[in-house]
Amino acid sequence: MKNKDYKRLVLEKLLKKYHNRVAKNIRTGRRILVKPQEFYKNYADNHADISEKEKLQEAVNTLVSLGAVTVDYLKFSDDVEKIYLCEDKIEIIYKYLRDEYGILPQSILSEGVEAAIRQYQSSGALVRQYAASVRSQAQDPRNQLDLQRIKANLKILDFLERNEESLYVRELSSLVYGDSKWFELHNYDEICNIIRETLPMPGEEAGRNDETLARLHVMPAEQEIMIKGDFKIEWDGYVLETGKLKGGIAISSKDIGNIRNIKVCAPELMTVENKTSYQRLDAARTTAAYLYLGGFASRSQIAFLRKVIAENPSLTYYHFGDIDVGGFLIHRHLCQATGKEFSLYCMGVGQLTDERFCHCLKELTDNDLGRMEALAGEEAYRETLAYMRSHRVKLEQEIVSYYLEVRQ
Repeated sequence: MKNKDYKRLVLEKLLKKYHNRVAKNIRTGRRILVKPQEFYKNYADNHADISEKEKLQEAVNTLVSLGAVTVDYLKFSDDVEKIYLCEDKIEIIYKYLRDEYGILPQSILSEGVEAAIRQYQSSGALVRQYAASVRSQAQDPRNQLDLQRIKANLKILDFLERNEESLYVRELSSLVYGDSKWFELHNYDEICNIIRETLPMPGEEAGRNDETLARLHVMPAEQEIMIKGDFKIEWDGYVLETGKLKGGIAISSKDIGNIRNIKVCAPELMTVENKTSYQRLDAARTTAAYLYLGGFASRSQIAFLRKVIAENPSLTYYHFGDIDVGGFLIHRHLCQATGKEFSLYCMGVGQLTDERFCHCLKELTDNDLGRMEALAGEEAYRETLAYMRSHRVKLEQEIVSYYLEVRQ
């Protein structure tokens, strides 16, 4: 059993109820209370752990002596029945939480938030938007603000708005926090969400953290273009032929812009959504060359594909991915971004009804059904989406690629 700090748990739960009441401006004579079972569910049971009960009761006794709570006991017993908040001792409780656990009351937190925001008065839209959001949260006493996190967010948002240098994510973290991993470990997703909410971003790119940070000159890491099959790629003074490389090759995005010519020595080119399927497909046994996407096509992948399309007009283009809403959105983005219509490969009703794959069918979620609206009216997906909706199923591509290569 985990070693619980019952003093802190009891006070935090009582204060949460207190803050909710204050926020809703509820005036009532009813006292704010909790029961011991809310912290140790077996408290009232005959088989309860005696040592755990004693820990909880000792914690409650400490809070009683502090003046933070009062207690009702069960008749003819030392067992606690109800624990009441002493609302007239709120300041004492705040001081105790601050001294014991470093938890600040809302009034002090609000002052700290304002002081932090004032340091960035000359900042741009990102900081202003975030500051407005934090101020709004601070007005609601139910919100438990983390002042140190707010300061960290303001610091990096201000840096990003002023930065004009191309940086990798870990360089950014080192420059802002003095720790190369701090950003990724603590507020990476939060900062990307703030950026997306503030800066308009086109289409599906809005969902990608790497594309979001790229708007502000930050790269997660050097991107690679993974290809497999018979390509002939020319740079100044160098030619790369990949036809004999069974596992394919990865090209750094830094080298994409310097490519002079790309020739695909196969009649078809296929983009593949997931890595397992990309690795499973054998270019030596098919008429296609392959490019691994890994989800929505990145800028480097789009630049590479546009060059392929411009220099290989006779190729036939396919996309192979999951038979779900995400897979179709990836396909649509691919076609829109490259200006080329990629035919869907093994992404239809035929696969959803194939007996070999039936044990891998997954049920559509309510979120899936809602996201389908984004594809309403798209002729390329209409039949498959109608089947998916009526049977509430979807299918990942890995089982399809397995049978394509292993069980032909």
